[in-house]
Amino acid sequence: MPKLTKQTKDKIPDTQRQKRNSKRFSVLLAAALITIITGTAFAIVLFTMQKKNTGEEILFSVPVYYFSEEEEIPSVTTVVGEREFENLTVAAETESENGKEIYEDLHIKDVASDIKNYRSYLEGEKNFIDVTTDRTQSSSESSAEESQENSTEIYRLAGPSRDPASFLSITLEPDADSYTITAVREKQPWNAYFKDLWTQQKKKIEDFEKSPSPATTLQQAEDTVRAQGQEKLGLPEAADSYEYIAVPGLSKIEGKNYYTVRTYSRQPDETLIYVSTYLFDHNSGSVAFRYDEVTRETTPLN
Repeated sequence: MPKLTKQTKDKIPDTQRQKRNSKRFSVLLAAALITIITGTAFAIVLFTMQKKNTGEEILFSVPVYYFSEEEEIPSVTTVVGEREFENLTVAAETESENGKEIYEDLHIKDVASDIKNYRSYLEGEKNFIDVTTDRTQSSSESSAEESQENSTEIYRLAGPSRDPASFLSITLEPDADSYTITAVREKQPWNAYFKDLWTQQKKKIEDFEKSPSPATTLQQAEDTVRAQGQEKLGLPEAADSYEYIAVPGLSKIEGKNYYTVRTYSRQPDETLIYVSTYLFDHNSGSVAFRYDEVTRETTPLN
């Protein structure tokens, strides 16, 4: 009987076996990583959806600008420093078609200081004007100091936009240890809006002049300030080149009654840019002080 030969398998070289095992390990590792990444992504999406359902938004950075970078209106935190804040914009998006942004800055040590500094920046650097309504003092007994102590006063400022069909509005609403900033792009040309403000101001002055005659009139206050001249008023151009508007009603400042007379520079497009405010003494008829309406500080004229 013929002897059967024993069949044997060719041995696989160790190097090939190691490569095959290495490939198998790589495939298994890749599959495991895909599973982990997929699960993490799903968790993030689910968490984000839950946040959106509750009307909240996950914040990763403080806004550097309001509106858009092209408008170049720095946020309050850019001007006064880093603050803890909450973005309320998402919850408010359905309430406005004008691109409303709302932020609440929290746990503020000095609310009045932040508000004052940001108002000063907008008015001094960005040509915003104070358009807060119902703040005209109609009584000679009204006190600027009392107004300053009213921490719940809401301020609204408006300024030009790079979009000629719009203007920018920023509202500052202080609270005990926080304040809310609302930035809105209003759908009205800045020039048209400013002319409306001008008309309203003139109407207030006309109505005031029709009331029982005061000892001095607003026109006298405006003319007296203008007559002080460029050097005394500290103006860069001739005094007659500016517009002077006296605010109806007297303000009691440091125990005396004054008319506040605001000075504006007229631009080529007929808009006015605020320059400064002066105090006309109601009793003596003199003009001796420049007045900062934000800080409520007086500076003697030379």
